Amino acid sequence: MQKPSFALLSLGALLGGFALWGGSCDDVEPVLFSNTQTDVFTQEVRKQVDVLLVVDNSCSMIDEQNKLAGNFENFIEQFLAAEVDYQIGVVTTDMVDETQSGRLVGDTKIITSEMDLELARETFVDNVKVCATGSGFERGLSAAEAALSEPILSNENAGFLRDDAALSIVFVSDEEDGSAIPVGEYLNFFKGLKGDRGYRDDTLVNLSAVVGDPPDGCLQPSPYVPNCTDGLDEEDEDGLIDCEDPDCASAWQCTITPGESDCDDGSDNDGDGAADCADADCTSQPFCTEQNCQDGVDNDEDGLVDCQDMDCLVDDEWCAEVSCEDDPESPSYLFHNSGQVENFWANCEDPSCFTDPAFDDQCLGNRREIDYVERCEESVIFDAFGGTVFSIDGPDVDDPDSLDNELVGCDDPDCATFWLCQPELRVEGHNSCGDCVDNDGDGLDDCDDIDCLTSENCDNPYPIQAGTRYIDVAQRSGGVVTSICAEEFSGLVRELGLNISGLRTIFWLTAWPDIDTIEVYLNEQTDANRLTEGWDYDPVQNRILFTQEAVPGDGASLIVFYTRSTTPPTEQEVE
Repeated sequence: MQKPSFALLSLGALLGGFALWGGSCDDVEPVLFSNTQTDVFTQEVRKQVDVLLVVDNSCSMIDEQNKLAGNFENFIEQFLAAEVDYQIGVVTTDMVDETQSGRLVGDTKIITSEMDLELARETFVDNVKVCATGSGFERGLSAAEAALSEPILSNENAGFLRDDAALSIVFVSDEEDGSAIPVGEYLNFFKGLKGDRGYRDDTLVNLSAVVGDPPDGCLQPSPYVPNCTDGLDEEDEDGLIDCEDPDCASAWQCTITPGESDCDDGSDNDGDGAADCADADCTSQPFCTEQNCQDGVDNDEDGLVDCQDMDCLVDDEWCAEVSCEDDPESPSYLFHNSGQVENFWANCEDPSCFTDPAFDDQCLGNRREIDYVERCEESVIFDAFGGTVFSIDGPDVDDPDSLDNELVGCDDPDCATFWLCQPELRVEGHNSCGDCVDNDGDGLDDCDDIDCLTSENCDNPYPIQAGTRYIDVAQRSGGVVTSICAEEFSGLVRELGLNISGLRTIFWLTAWPDIDTIEVYLNEQTDANRLTEGWDYDPVQNRILFTQEAVPGDGASLIVFYTRSTTPPTEQEVE
């Protein structure tokens, strides 16, 4: 058998080779590495996508939910244009309530592209308005994980996550995420839903965040609350005053008859069957009260004169009982029951004893302190917070024969015509301004109702947090980060729709560029294809941002050419 032969090069041969190449070291041209970078991105519409909206349902989120609910068309316009097969489900950030905790909300839990568009819009509105009665300890990342994990995924959420569809998760919250484990572990879980770790397609999963502005969050603007009782044309200067202004249509003051408007015109102004001083609405008017308890004149024309009038029994010393336990034969008793100041009541039966310091001991034992003569405006109270009318507890001081069977406030016949006692108030109480229910039946609920605008659900006094954990997962997955503090959501919701459909508006560069060298091309790196408008460079986060009008379409390639820099842009360059 013949032995294999090997070609051996001698040192001379090697040296000869070098001689042929250049002859001397001075003539050698070193090989240099290029310091330019070309990043290429391809726009590709996702033909199937499952969208999970994680919506904060704590007490300060009603306004944001309403703005999100009102932008369904902006959200799905790119889905419709690209004929994307979409599914949309909603969960809350509440992981305390076991009926929520990652479970899809709504009577119809999954909105699909096969649904009638109007039905899909109505379902979207119902589902994203998750109200504001949820836990104040928001755990959106944990809720999303629970929604996409067993046993919920195969039970309450069955049918939502499809094998062949991309997955997009959108977090909408005005607070920081309080979930237990590190952000990276949640991100690995979500991406792992689309294949094993070594084979998964990262482009099939992205997360977005609608949160407070980093790094310090932002302030939630207070809503404009018109004054519907000041007789002035408010800020809109539309020439309409108080209840004539549509801005006041749902104000509780404009849903009831305000009471007797003129207590001296002889007319029953509010139609309650009582006119002028006979109407309980007029009891605070001076001319409806006995002004002189010693003149023998019925000053308020209520049929009672001087000490016989309840107006005189407590405040006027002339009519008051000298003693609440004197003998009927005593001088004081005889004086107050003479023809001069007769009021027919003596001792504990006389309402003037109700303010006697010794009244409890002398007349009623352990009975509580008794107030002044019944006055509806003092005993009938409207609670704007609760949206209800209630009575201040006290005795039936204007009917001493019924002291043991007290009638106060609206229960007292004397208050039957008092304006707060008559109508059925249509008031959205502050304690129900987050339940997504039209409690007063005026066609508006929660922050859409003027009654709620000063509640904590609609006028949140606390700053909105930045939501840095949500921002982190969004940036690391190529999603969108946008501000929940925006006055209206049409633009940001449209941007979310673009991103979810696969038509990105944001393109992250792979290296720090020399800003002045950035060139952007569409499809080919030629002068004719160079883009000089419609995009901007964000030096803080090292990304190219496109306006929605200039977003590259489906199938387009975006080419970003630049010279690499060894350091991030300086503050001077940023400016």
